[in-house]
Amino acid sequence: MTDTDRLLTKYSKIANSLIGRIESGEFPPGSKLPSLRKICLFEECNLSTAVEAFGILQERGFISGRERSGYFVLPRPELYPKYKLEKPVRVPNPSVPEEVSSLMSELADPGFIPFGAAVPDPQFLPYSSLQKAYKKSLKDSQVYKYSDAAGILELRKKIAIRSSGKERRVRPEEVFITLGCSEAAFLALSLSTKPGDKVAVESPLHFVLYQILSELKLKAIEIPTDPFTGLDLQSYISVIKKESPKFLITIPTFSNPTGSLMPLGSKKELLKISSKYGVKILEDDIYGDLQHNGGIRPSSLLSLDAEGIVTHVSSLSKSVNPGLRIGWMISEQIKVENARRLRLAETISLPAIPQLAASYFMGSLAHERHLREFRRRLGGLVLSYADSFLEYFPKGTKVAIPKGGFLLWIELPRGKDSRVLRFQAAKKKISLVPGNLFSLSGKYVNNFRINAGVLMGPKVISAIQTLGKIAKEI
Repeated sequence: MTDTDRLLTKYSKIANSLIGRIESGEFPPGSKLPSLRKICLFEECNLSTAVEAFGILQERGFISGRERSGYFVLPRPELYPKYKLEKPVRVPNPSVPEEVSSLMSELADPGFIPFGAAVPDPQFLPYSSLQKAYKKSLKDSQVYKYSDAAGILELRKKIAIRSSGKERRVRPEEVFITLGCSEAAFLALSLSTKPGDKVAVESPLHFVLYQILSELKLKAIEIPTDPFTGLDLQSYISVIKKESPKFLITIPTFSNPTGSLMPLGSKKELLKISSKYGVKILEDDIYGDLQHNGGIRPSSLLSLDAEGIVTHVSSLSKSVNPGLRIGWMISEQIKVENARRLRLAETISLPAIPQLAASYFMGSLAHERHLREFRRRLGGLVLSYADSFLEYFPKGTKVAIPKGGFLLWIELPRGKDSRVLRFQAAKKKISLVPGNLFSLSGKYVNNFRINAGVLMGPKVISAIQTLGKIAKEI
């Protein structure tokens, strides 16, 4: 046996030993493994061998590394939802359930535990850096003028640079600043469709996008998704051939609500299919900057789009500060010009101060430092939430573990109704979003969405325990 063979045997043995200890329950989901230094001492090996062993565990999905924190055990795949991909569902006249209004009231109530609100904990926000950006903006002469109807040029330049990719170089003239991502999506669809047009939508999908479809009187066709890889492409092709939709609405990078991430190859295939059949794409990329564990930012559809079929919408609401209300639409220049005309007729321009502050912040090292730290902390926090829900909820509960963002899509055992859970939870001042709101056809009644971006503490743990008790009783 060569020295190389001995080394391979050594780190394989260490990896298999750790897997056995994980599967036996010695290291349960969410627990921290011994450090690499301790492994070296216990196993009498060098550091490179220990690193190789941990690499095997990461590749096989047993553990996840957290920067400056160590390695933690992931929930096992058998605890993940195994969705049966359903057939596409046509919804001729989309409407949003009445309970959305009461839900929004709960989300605005500071007395509620905000599991229902898809916003990060205030402690994650870069207050001091934003304050410096605001102070700097107050000294800028542009703050005393009407800004360009499409948005302040410097901000549009910075967004264009950050949004560009190898296949698509975005120009500032293709960027239109909006009041958050929702306005951007509304503009994109209202400028490209007319009442009665068919729109394909991934399902489940964020209910605000359904509200937009309802307001614009568009006909929706729901396309099933996988909770890990996103839109089912075969179902998409089937819908195109049968229904000839004008648009596709998708959140391919860390979707809301499932957190799914469409693989790069699937994103490229989606663009090919859409180009072939003449379907335009509305890409919501609002969580795209929030990949966990310091990995490379996943490519957006826009950055891969060489054909010009993607309209891209996003904002700083999830990654920097929801109070800034800075969003944007990136699309062909003619659509931006049409949006400019609408704004001139309605409001002339947006307030200059938030735009200038956003521009100064996005152009600073503080922005990248903030994102790096935010991503690092999110990865561990989301895993801790998943572990807590699996611990306190009924046996058979399943959690989809996302690779980015801060949302968890949780599946209750068969027969449990998330609508009942939501109303019972509201009595205890705990908010959550029942799964039926993410479908226009009433699906996902045993699913619900949780905001795992709230820092954990005794109050949050107690709320999860309370939800678990309610879930066992309903």
